[in-house]
Amino acid sequence: MFDAYGTQNLFTFASGVDHRNRKKLISHMYSNQRVMQDQCVEMVARKVENFLALLQREPGLASEIFTSLHYFSLDAISEFVYGPKHGGTQALLGKQVDRRLIGDILDPARRRLAWFIVHFPTYTKWIVTRTGWLGKLVQNVGALPMNRPFTYSGIRAHALQAFDTYKAAIESGEEVADDSTVMGRLFHVREKHALSDMDVASECADHLLAGIDTTADSLMFMIWALSLPKHEHYQHRLRNELSLVTTNDQAYPTPKQLNELPWLNALLKESLRLYTPLPAFEPRQALRDTIIDGHVIPAQTVVGMSPYCMHREPSVFPDPKVFRPERWLDENGKLLPESASENKWFWAFSSGARMCIGIHLANAEMQMLIAAIYRHYVTSTRHHECTPAITSRYEIFADERMSQAKEHECWIEFQKI
Repeated sequence: MFDAYGTQNLFTFASGVDHRNRKKLISHMYSNQRVMQDQCVEMVARKVENFLALLQREPGLASEIFTSLHYFSLDAISEFVYGPKHGGTQALLGKQVDRRLIGDILDPARRRLAWFIVHFPTYTKWIVTRTGWLGKLVQNVGALPMNRPFTYSGIRAHALQAFDTYKAAIESGEEVADDSTVMGRLFHVREKHALSDMDVASECADHLLAGIDTTADSLMFMIWALSLPKHEHYQHRLRNELSLVTTNDQAYPTPKQLNELPWLNALLKESLRLYTPLPAFEPRQALRDTIIDGHVIPAQTVVGMSPYCMHREPSVFPDPKVFRPERWLDENGKLLPESASENKWFWAFSSGARMCIGIHLANAEMQMLIAAIYRHYVTSTRHHECTPAITSRYEIFADERMSQAKEHECWIEFQKI
């Protein structure tokens, strides 16, 4: 599902060596030091400003935050990966062709493909790799679990066009951003590391895709949770904390300042614990026989961990289904140390060599937008007994305590302070 243009990338390399070598080329782009630099902070601040402007200009659209937050995350990650001129989107500013890309991500047919991959892997691998007349035949008779192009066709078409325009700009002698974007970084090192055009295009396409719905869904659940009537006091406490922070020239706190706020980060962590955007089984596969905790795992066996289950372990998180940000603070109101058992069980971004490469960028986007919203608005849910819901693999994920759920929809009232 994640090979792009028939080419593997950081997200799909089975080989640890291939994964490590590719990651070395771009990991510094996502480092905390890089994200904290002015250029990246200013980019995220512009997207935050555009979101607040959308609330004023198109309040009806912006209030349905599942959609509007996808516009925010799409605009941020597209500019981070490609830059503003060669692939950066303007969904928040009303560009309709960019807004339509979000619909492509949410194609419900991908659930059926995911289900077949899990339950009929051999059949699915065989049938989706048929080409030529046989490929046309299996599609025409309806044998495919999902019609070609299988997933994310609009996003990948946009990403390929971004690659083509970037390459054309370089060949024409146009001055382009080199190491300030993921695309520029890969172009800069492609000859040295023998990267083909499709290696670069595939890598960037999946970085774009990975940074959209994960960030948007996390923000949606956090804003929804804070907007419930029973959590009004959490909002009040957040505004009090934010009121003590000085702002930069653009009237926004910086990520460095926001990282120091215990209550904001406790809210963020609790939201990611309870509403992890990728809650289901995270698959891994050992290429040789492996012993884990005394158990022999044969080569090629798919194993994994579920953030949903880990984050609901009652011995670590008492009343695990309850949204309780205080659990991340000590008796002095400071964030728990990294050595705390709660942090050891926290798996919203995975861990190890294959953990989320964009953790620092995602945190900066979420912190800055949440801070901006709650410095200027009081939020409340329009439907108090209805939880938003998202598509996981082929499951629907929502807050199971609520009596109603609405997939891919969440209405929030924004009252200007």
